[in-house]
Amino acid sequence: MDGSAVHLQPAFVLQHRPYRETSLLLDVFTRDFGMVAILAKGVRKPKSKTAGLLLPFSALKLSYVGKHELKVLADAEYVDSYPLQSLALYCGFYVNELVGIFVQKADPQPGIFALYRRCLRELSDARNIEQTLRYFELDLLREAGYAADLAYDVSGEPIVAGRRYNFIADYGMEQAGGGAVGGGTLAMLAGRAALPAEALVEAKALLRKMLDVHLQGRQLSSRAVLAKIIKHL
Repeated sequence: MDGSAVHLQPAFVLQHRPYRETSLLLDVFTRDFGMVAILAKGVRKPKSKTAGLLLPFSALKLSYVGKHELKVLADAEYVDSYPLQSLALYCGFYVNELVGIFVQKADPQPGIFALYRRCLRELSDARNIEQTLRYFELDLLREAGYAADLAYDVSGEPIVAGRRYNFIADYGMEQAGGGAVGGGTLAMLAGRAALPAEALVEAKALLRKMLDVHLQGRQLSSRAVLAKIIKHL
Protein backbone atom coordinates (compact mmCIF):
# COMPACT_ATOMS: atom_id res chain seq x y z
CA MET A 1 0.00 0.00 0.00
CA ASP A 2 1.20 3.54 -0.82
CA GLY A 3 2.52 5.12 2.38
CA SER A 4 0.68 8.34 1.52
CA ALA A 5 -2.72 6.63 1.18
CA VAL A 6 -5.21 5.74 3.89
CA HIS A 7 -8.05 3.37 3.04
CA LEU A 8 -11.50 3.11 4.64
CA GLN A 9 -10.58 4.89 7.85
CA PRO A 10 -13.46 5.20 10.37
CA ALA A 11 -14.15 8.91 10.67
CA PHE A 12 -16.54 11.73 11.47
CA VAL A 13 -16.64 15.12 9.76
CA LEU A 14 -16.62 17.73 12.53
CA GLN A 15 -17.06 20.69 10.23
CA HIS A 16 -16.86 21.61 6.57
CA ARG A 17 -16.59 24.83 4.61
CA PRO A 18 -16.71 25.69 0.91
CA TYR A 19 -13.47 25.85 -1.03
CA ARG A 20 -13.41 27.55 -4.40
CA GLU A 21 -16.43 26.83 -6.59
CA THR A 22 -17.00 23.09 -6.24
CA SER A 23 -14.96 21.72 -3.34
CA LEU A 24 -15.09 21.42 0.44
CA LEU A 25 -12.47 21.67 3.16
CA LEU A 26 -13.16 19.13 5.90
CA ASP A 27 -12.01 18.92 9.53
CA VAL A 28 -12.19 15.17 10.13
CA PHE A 29 -11.85 13.17 13.34
CA THR A 30 -10.41 9.77 12.46
CA ARG A 31 -10.06 6.77 14.73
CA ASP A 32 -6.40 6.01 13.99
CA PHE A 33 -4.93 9.35 12.90
CA GLY A 34 -6.59 11.95 15.12
CA MET A 35 -7.64 15.14 13.37
CA VAL A 36 -7.06 15.25 9.62
CA ALA A 37 -7.65 18.13 7.19
CA ILE A 38 -9.08 16.84 3.91
CA LEU A 39 -9.86 18.54 0.63
CA ALA A 40 -12.91 17.04 -1.06
CA LYS A 41 -12.54 18.06 -4.69
CA GLY A 42 -15.58 18.67 -6.85
CA VAL A 43 -18.13 17.37 -4.36
CA ARG A 44 -20.30 20.49 -4.65
CA LYS A 45 -21.02 19.88 -8.31
CA PRO A 46 -24.75 19.41 -9.03
CA LYS A 47 -24.46 15.69 -9.84
CA SER A 48 -22.15 14.80 -6.95
CA LYS A 49 -23.55 12.33 -4.44
CA THR A 50 -20.57 12.54 -2.11
CA ALA A 51 -21.40 15.94 -0.59
CA GLY A 52 -24.51 14.43 1.00
CA LEU A 53 -22.31 12.01 2.91
CA LEU A 54 -19.79 14.52 4.20
CA LEU A 55 -21.95 15.90 6.98
CA PRO A 56 -21.44 16.19 10.74
CA PHE A 57 -22.86 13.42 12.93
CA SER A 58 -22.51 10.70 10.29
CA ALA A 59 -20.18 7.75 10.78
CA LEU A 60 -18.13 7.26 7.62
CA LYS A 61 -15.23 5.31 6.19
CA LEU A 62 -12.93 7.66 4.31
CA SER A 63 -10.09 6.96 1.93
CA TYR A 64 -7.65 9.79 1.24
CA VAL A 65 -4.19 10.43 -0.16
CA GLY A 66 -1.40 12.95 0.20
CA LYS A 67 2.02 13.39 1.77
CA HIS A 68 1.31 16.91 3.02
CA GLU A 69 -0.82 18.15 5.93
CA LEU A 70 -3.85 18.70 3.69
CA LYS A 71 -5.03 15.36 2.32
CA VAL A 72 -7.22 14.76 -0.73
CA LEU A 73 -10.39 12.70 -0.46
CA ALA A 74 -10.41 9.59 -2.64
CA ASP A 75 -13.63 7.89 -1.51
CA ALA A 76 -16.32 8.06 1.17
CA GLU A 77 -18.58 5.29 2.42
CA TYR A 78 -21.61 5.77 4.66
CA VAL A 79 -21.74 3.67 7.83
CA ASP A 80 -24.38 5.18 10.11
CA SER A 81 -25.93 8.51 11.10
CA TYR A 82 -27.05 10.09 14.35
CA PRO A 83 -29.87 12.55 13.57
CA LEU A 84 -29.77 15.40 16.06
CA GLN A 85 -32.62 17.85 16.40
CA SER A 86 -33.37 21.04 18.31
CA LEU A 87 -31.25 21.37 21.48
CA ALA A 88 -29.41 18.10 20.81
CA LEU A 89 -28.17 19.52 17.49
CA TYR A 90 -26.57 22.55 19.13
CA CYS A 91 -25.10 20.29 21.81
CA GLY A 92 -23.61 18.17 19.03
CA PHE A 93 -21.78 21.19 17.64
CA TYR A 94 -20.49 21.93 21.14
CA VAL A 95 -19.16 18.37 21.40
CA ASN A 96 -17.54 18.74 17.97
CA GLU A 97 -15.80 21.93 19.05
CA LEU A 98 -14.43 20.26 22.19
CA VAL A 99 -13.14 17.28 20.23
CA GLY A 100 -11.46 19.58 17.73
CA ILE A 101 -9.54 21.21 20.58
CA PHE A 102 -8.60 18.14 22.62
CA VAL A 103 -7.63 15.90 19.69
CA GLN A 104 -4.55 16.94 17.71
CA LYS A 105 -3.44 16.12 14.17
CA ALA A 106 -1.67 12.79 13.81
CA ASP A 107 -2.64 11.94 17.40
CA PRO A 108 -4.56 8.63 17.52
CA GLN A 109 -7.34 8.77 20.11
CA PRO A 110 -9.44 5.60 19.70
CA GLY A 111 -10.79 6.01 23.24
CA ILE A 112 -12.12 9.50 22.52
CA PHE A 113 -13.41 8.27 19.15
CA ALA A 114 -15.51 5.63 20.93
CA LEU A 115 -16.72 8.17 23.51
CA TYR A 116 -17.69 10.59 20.76
CA ARG A 117 -19.72 7.97 18.92
CA ARG A 118 -21.51 6.95 22.13
CA CYS A 119 -22.25 10.61 22.90
CA LEU A 120 -23.83 11.12 19.46
CA ARG A 121 -25.94 8.02 19.93
CA GLU A 122 -27.20 9.27 23.30
CA LEU A 123 -27.82 12.80 21.99
CA SER A 124 -29.82 11.41 19.08
CA ASP A 125 -32.00 9.62 21.63
CA ALA A 126 -32.70 13.13 23.04
CA ARG A 127 -33.15 11.93 26.62
CA ASN A 128 -31.02 13.24 29.47
CA ILE A 129 -29.15 15.60 27.15
CA GLU A 130 -27.47 17.53 29.96
CA GLN A 131 -26.35 14.35 31.69
CA THR A 132 -24.97 13.04 28.40
CA LEU A 133 -22.87 16.21 28.03
CA ARG A 134 -21.55 16.11 31.58
CA TYR A 135 -20.37 12.51 31.31
CA PHE A 136 -18.88 13.13 27.88
CA GLU A 137 -16.91 16.09 29.28
CA LEU A 138 -15.76 14.01 32.24
CA ASP A 139 -14.71 11.08 30.05
CA LEU A 140 -13.00 13.39 27.55
CA LEU A 141 -10.84 14.84 30.32
CA ARG A 142 -9.99 11.34 31.52
CA GLU A 143 -9.02 10.08 28.06
CA ALA A 144 -6.94 13.21 27.48
CA GLY A 145 -5.06 12.57 30.74
CA TYR A 146 -6.57 15.43 32.74
CA ALA A 147 -8.92 13.57 35.05
CA ALA A 148 -9.40 14.77 38.62
CA ASP A 149 -9.99 12.30 41.44
CA LEU A 150 -13.64 12.58 42.46
CA ALA A 151 -13.44 9.92 45.18
CA TYR A 152 -10.76 11.59 47.35
CA ASP A 153 -9.93 15.19 48.16
CA VAL A 154 -6.50 16.81 47.86
CA SER A 155 -5.64 15.63 51.39
CA GLY A 156 -6.29 12.01 50.48
CA GLU A 157 -9.49 11.89 52.52
CA PRO A 158 -12.55 10.21 51.01
CA ILE A 159 -15.17 12.57 49.58
CA VAL A 160 -18.09 12.83 52.02
CA ALA A 161 -21.64 13.34 50.74
CA GLY A 162 -22.58 15.94 53.34
CA ARG A 163 -19.56 18.20 52.77
CA ARG A 164 -18.80 20.91 50.20
CA TYR A 165 -15.81 21.11 47.88
CA ASN A 166 -14.04 23.37 45.40
CA PHE A 167 -12.01 22.28 42.40
CA ILE A 168 -8.35 23.34 42.54
CA ALA A 169 -6.61 23.18 39.17
CA ASP A 170 -3.74 20.66 39.02
CA TYR A 171 -4.65 19.30 42.46
CA GLY A 172 -8.26 18.15 42.66
CA MET A 173 -11.13 18.61 45.07
CA GLU A 174 -10.54 20.61 48.25
CA GLN A 175 -12.98 20.63 51.14
CA ALA A 176 -14.46 24.08 51.76
CA GLY A 177 -17.36 25.18 53.93
CA GLY A 178 -19.00 27.17 51.15
CA GLY A 179 -17.73 25.02 48.33
CA ALA A 180 -19.37 25.08 44.91
CA VAL A 181 -20.11 21.36 44.69
CA GLY A 182 -21.46 18.87 47.18
CA GLY A 183 -19.83 15.57 47.98
CA GLY A 184 -23.03 13.84 46.92
CA THR A 185 -22.70 15.24 43.40
CA LEU A 186 -19.06 14.15 43.25
CA ALA A 187 -20.01 10.65 44.36
CA MET A 188 -22.69 10.44 41.68
CA LEU A 189 -20.23 11.60 39.01
CA ALA A 190 -17.60 9.12 40.18
CA GLY A 191 -20.16 6.31 40.05
CA ARG A 192 -21.76 7.51 36.80
CA ALA A 193 -25.14 7.63 38.49
CA ALA A 194 -28.24 9.40 37.22
CA LEU A 195 -27.94 13.10 38.03
CA PRO A 196 -30.95 14.90 39.54
CA ALA A 197 -31.56 18.58 38.77
CA GLU A 198 -29.44 20.06 41.59
CA ALA A 199 -26.54 17.74 40.82
CA LEU A 200 -26.74 18.68 37.11
CA VAL A 201 -26.33 22.36 38.01
CA GLU A 202 -23.30 21.64 40.19
CA ALA A 203 -21.79 19.22 37.68
CA LYS A 204 -22.11 21.77 34.86
CA ALA A 205 -20.24 24.42 36.86
CA LEU A 206 -17.58 21.92 37.96
CA LEU A 207 -16.93 20.53 34.48
CA ARG A 208 -16.73 24.04 33.05
CA LYS A 209 -13.99 24.89 35.53
CA MET A 210 -12.13 21.69 34.71
CA LEU A 211 -12.37 22.27 30.97
CA ASP A 212 -11.45 25.95 31.18
CA VAL A 213 -8.10 25.06 32.73
CA HIS A 214 -7.14 23.34 29.49
CA LEU A 215 -8.88 25.77 27.14
CA GLN A 216 -6.50 28.44 28.52
CA GLY A 217 -8.81 31.35 27.84
CA ARG A 218 -10.05 30.10 24.49
CA GLN A 219 -13.72 30.94 24.02
CA LEU A 220 -16.05 28.30 22.58
CA SER A 221 -18.45 29.80 20.06
CA SER A 222 -20.86 26.91 20.61
CA ARG A 223 -21.16 27.80 24.30
CA ALA A 224 -22.43 31.28 23.44
CA VAL A 225 -24.97 29.84 20.99
CA LEU A 226 -26.14 27.24 23.51
CA ALA A 227 -26.57 29.89 26.20
CA LYS A 228 -28.89 31.86 23.92
CA ILE A 229 -30.85 28.77 22.90
CA ILE A 230 -31.37 27.56 26.47
CA LYS A 231 -32.36 31.07 27.60
CA HIS A 232 -35.24 31.07 25.13
CA LEU A 233 -36.47 27.53 25.72
